[in-house]
Amino acid sequence: MQIFLKIKQKKRPSKIYWLNINTHPIVAHNVSFDRKFLVHYGWLDEEYECYDSVRAIKYANPHLFSYSLAYLVSFYELEKTLNHIALDDVKALYEVIKRAAPTSWIPLYKVKPKQLNHIVESIARIEEESTIFQGKTIVFTGASPFPRVLMKEIASKCGAKVTGSVSSKTDYLICGEKPGSKLEKARELNVEVRTDVWFLDAVSDEINLNTASIERNRIPIQNRPTEEPINPYKKLEEFKGKTVNIACMSNRIQKQVEEILLNMEVGGLNKGSNGYKVDLIIYNDKGEYVLLEKAEQMNIPAISLSKFNKMIL
Repeated sequence: MQIFLKIKQKKRPSKIYWLNINTHPIVAHNVSFDRKFLVHYGWLDEEYECYDSVRAIKYANPHLFSYSLAYLVSFYELEKTLNHIALDDVKALYEVIKRAAPTSWIPLYKVKPKQLNHIVESIARIEEESTIFQGKTIVFTGASPFPRVLMKEIASKCGAKVTGSVSSKTDYLICGEKPGSKLEKARELNVEVRTDVWFLDAVSDEINLNTASIERNRIPIQNRPTEEPINPYKKLEEFKGKTVNIACMSNRIQKQVEEILLNMEVGGLNKGSNGYKVDLIIYNDKGEYVLLEKAEQMNIPAISLSKFNKMIL
C-alpha cells in the first residue's frame, strides 16, 4: 500500500509525497483516531496492522498520572518541544518509546467478539504459555468476524510464523468465508485447511484461557476483601509535615495525588487557587497558572506533576 499526502504551501505549487507502508505496522499515540481517519479516506485497509503506544507504555509503566504525549516528554525529561507539527510529534514519540521501552504491544482491532473476551487483553503476555504452533507456518484468509490482525498476533505468540501466501512450507491455512485462491492453492499442495473457530479452540484448549495464569501489569483494585491493596509509590520523608497545594491539576489526578500525600503524612493539603500559605506546590505540567507566578515571587518551591511522579516511583 502507498499513502499519498498532498501538502499545500503558500506561494508554491502543491506537492504530493508518498509513503510506502506495505511491510510496516503503524504505531501512533491514540492510534484509533489516526486509523479511523486513514480508513475513512481509503488510505488504509480495515485489517492493516496498527498499534497504540499509549496502551504499550501503560503496560510498561502502569503508575503514571497521565499518558499524554506532553506529559511523557516531561516525565522522561526529553529536550523536545511539542508544537503540534506532525513530524515533530512523531520524533518526540519515538524518543518516548525508546525511554519507556515497552515490550507488550497489542494490535488494534475493529471489534471485540465475545469469543475473544478471555484473550484480547491477555494476548500481550501469552508468550511461552503455549507452543502449540511452534515451528509451524500459518496463513490466514477469507472474511471473518475475528479481527485478522489479532488472530495473527495470537498465532505468533503461540510460536507460529505467519505469512501472507500459501506455499509448500505452509502447515495450516486458516479460513474464514470466501477464502478464494489461497484455498485452491492449499488444496493443490495438500496443505491442512482449518477454520477460525478450530484455531481459537486449539489455543483455548492449550492454555485454558478461562483460568490461564497470565501476567498482567495493572493498578491494584482498592478494598479487596482478601488482601491489602499494593501501594506502588514511595513514601518520601521530606513531605512529612509539609503543607502542599495541589490546586493546579485536574480533579481526577488531584484525588490520586491527595491519597499519596496523605499516606506520606503531610501537614495539610490546600486545593485553592489562592493558596499561597503553603510549603510546596505540585502543579500540572505545561500549565500557565497565576498561582505559580505568585509562588515564585514568594520563593515557594514548586514541583511539576511529572517530576513528582518520577520521585515516588
